[in-house]
Amino acid sequence: MVAPTDSALKIAGNFGEIRPNHFHAGLDVKTAGREGLNIYAIADGYVSRIKISAFGYGKAVYITHPNGYVSVYAHLQKLHGKLAAYLKEEQYKAEKFEIELFPDSNLLRVKQCDTIAISGNTGGSQSPHLHFEIRDAKTEHAYNPFLFGYKIDDTIPPVISLLKIYPATDSSFVNGKNTPRKIPVYGKRRKCRLSSAEKIIVSGDIGFGIETTDYGNIKEAGKLGAYSIDLYVDNKQIYFHKLDEIAFDESRYINSHIDYAEEAKSNKEIQKCFRDENNMLSIYQCVVNEGLFHFNDTFTHSVKFIVKDFFGNTSELNFKVKSQKRKTPIPKTQSEKSNHHFNCSEINKFETENIKVEIPPCALYSDMDFDYSLSKDTLPGKLAPVHSVHKQDIPVHATYSLSIKTKPIDEKLRSKATIVLLDGNNYMTDQKGEYKDGWMTTQTKYFGKFAVALDTVSPSIKPHNIYFGKNMSKAKTISVIISDNLTGIKSYHAAIDGKWVLMEYEYKKSMLFYTFDEYVTEGKHIFEVEVTDGKNNSRTYKTQFMR
Repeated sequence: MVAPTDSALKIAGNFGEIRPNHFHAGLDVKTAGREGLNIYAIADGYVSRIKISAFGYGKAVYITHPNGYVSVYAHLQKLHGKLAAYLKEEQYKAEKFEIELFPDSNLLRVKQCDTIAISGNTGGSQSPHLHFEIRDAKTEHAYNPFLFGYKIDDTIPPVISLLKIYPATDSSFVNGKNTPRKIPVYGKRRKCRLSSAEKIIVSGDIGFGIETTDYGNIKEAGKLGAYSIDLYVDNKQIYFHKLDEIAFDESRYINSHIDYAEEAKSNKEIQKCFRDENNMLSIYQCVVNEGLFHFNDTFTHSVKFIVKDFFGNTSELNFKVKSQKRKTPIPKTQSEKSNHHFNCSEINKFETENIKVEIPPCALYSDMDFDYSLSKDTLPGKLAPVHSVHKQDIPVHATYSLSIKTKPIDEKLRSKATIVLLDGNNYMTDQKGEYKDGWMTTQTKYFGKFAVALDTVSPSIKPHNIYFGKNMSKAKTISVIISDNLTGIKSYHAAIDGKWVLMEYEYKKSMLFYTFDEYVTEGKHIFEVEVTDGKNNSRTYKTQFMR
């Protein structure tokens, strides 16, 4: 296999790196901070899938190889040659920019080193680069590309920056408290250490977690993820994971693998080296007693973390903890007691006259005491008071049903109602929803503060480089700026002289643009675009230009 670009392999992101709601499934290959580099097929094969989206991977090509692997190339600016011609033909047939295609195995065959695309910054990419993956053609699991001989210049071991110690039960304690304790880590490589003044006393079932980051050689790579983490207590391995393979249907379990609440609060990515009951990740090679260690004696115990990158560079953290006999649990105060206890393996329901919550089995990572409260006031413009559904810093793995009682809604406006999730500044994120018999119901993957709002405002369309009568003969594109106030852009339709034209949506710039091609000849033309939001509010912009 060859490299997918014609420059030395330099990466800004590696396999298994922690990302929001998922593990990074490939390498982010640097393209010198710009778009326009040739992207090559790494081996012989055929194009088995092309997916074009305004979000996620943006423009992506998938090549199936005879050895049973699939290579993936994402965030492309455009496809090249016969791939580009095929894509454009199919987009015009379907009259869609966003499209997913599965060409016949004999249609788009490629040879190793064939140019298949041009690098870009499309989809969820935040800067120009190539996202590159290798997958299993049958399971669709992603493999670490470094397993296939790809290398970077890397002699720097991972950094361990923070230790966190967790009491796992009501009868577990760290330094006399039933709350986790964060401890800074100093030094580097095998000399990682805690402050000499740090004394750690533990009792009961205890879990450990660390924040660790790999960098490669600093000039060659940005912030990366560690390849493996080992945990030993008294020289006995109780936890080990390494990142060779990732199943996409497991990736959201990353919200259980990390300390989700800590990340939400401080942006620190602490990897918990113990497993919640409903954490089904298969990256774990060793988890003894779910990674928890039971301290119930009066001895001093040694604890050791070993962290490696793929190329064997190693850092080690050694420290000691003093064990105490198990203590009696501290009784909860009345204010700490929950409305309801939820078992993560069962269906859980909570219902009042104003709200209904139904959480399916295994949507929670562990058992929890469910909290709920209802605001006395209704925010201006909202159709229901604010409902605090548990805590926003607690992750949910799968969708659950949320129904909210609303004020009476005029029949003409019911289709415009939606449930919104509010942040600390009452900024609204649409959670969709349908109205029936005085209730709004949706499926969501989040806890937090919810309300009901109306979306009756049509999207905005502002001309960017066009106006009535403009001579566009020297222009390469027609572009407009679009936006929506709440439920987001659902669809758009653009035409010149009544015939559909291919406009691309670059959501990071809030821009729709059409690149002039053979479909528009010299003369006078009418350009028209209609944009529709998530509640079917539409707006049309129409103008005339010369070419």
